[in-house]
Amino acid sequence: MNDLTILYITANEMSERWMRFQIGQLLKAVGDTPIISLSRKPMDLGTNMIDSEPKSYWNIYMQMLRGAWEAKTPYVAMAEDDTLYTKAHFEEFRPPLDKVAYDRSRWSLFVWERVPMYCVRQRISNCSLIAPRELLIEALTERKERWPNGAPIDLVGEVGRAKVDQRLGVTVRGCIEWYSYGPIVQLNHSDGTDDTQRRNWKRHGQIRAYDIPHWGKAKDIVGIYNG
Repeated sequence: MNDLTILYITANEMSERWMRFQIGQLLKAVGDTPIISLSRKPMDLGTNMIDSEPKSYWNIYMQMLRGAWEAKTPYVAMAEDDTLYTKAHFEEFRPPLDKVAYDRSRWSLFVWERVPMYCVRQRISNCSLIAPRELLIEALTERKERWPNGAPIDLVGEVGRAKVDQRLGVTVRGCIEWYSYGPIVQLNHSDGTDDTQRRNWKRHGQIRAYDIPHWGKAKDIVGIYNG
């Protein structure tokens, strides 16, 4: 995967046990693919850049912009600290240079449930983004110039979502949704940026499972997080 750089973003608020597991799985998935880590504490993970800005949705996108400028490859892929990634997710698909892509083979897992289960929620998520580097820089730079002091939280969202780009008043970028053969798993937890996560309230998607390929039983993943 010499055409790709991983942009790893963390607020360093997850448990040490979870971080060891999650980063270990990420390194298995990406091999020697370059990583740029953007963190609030120093990390020994690829090229490390320290984020000293207030925690917010807006800041996540500004850190992505910092990382994209640092990358040297034609494509970049997001990696978030509450998401488990597979090799297939990173290697199977690249969008054309005028579109960003989101992997819809993404299972959500709510860690607060008494009986944990995976579910597929019918929306794209920033944690599954793979994008042409120059296009992402162009899109995020336009956002930064349009909102030099940051945009309100209710306006912020994924690059390439037409409704998000329109309400931000920026150019609508093309977007492709695809499904990898190696599912990724996104945890929903009380340390998340989303208020519905912090309040432990979110609805399941229509597709649900207790056990999925590659990752196994939902209760075992939650056990690592809660352990």
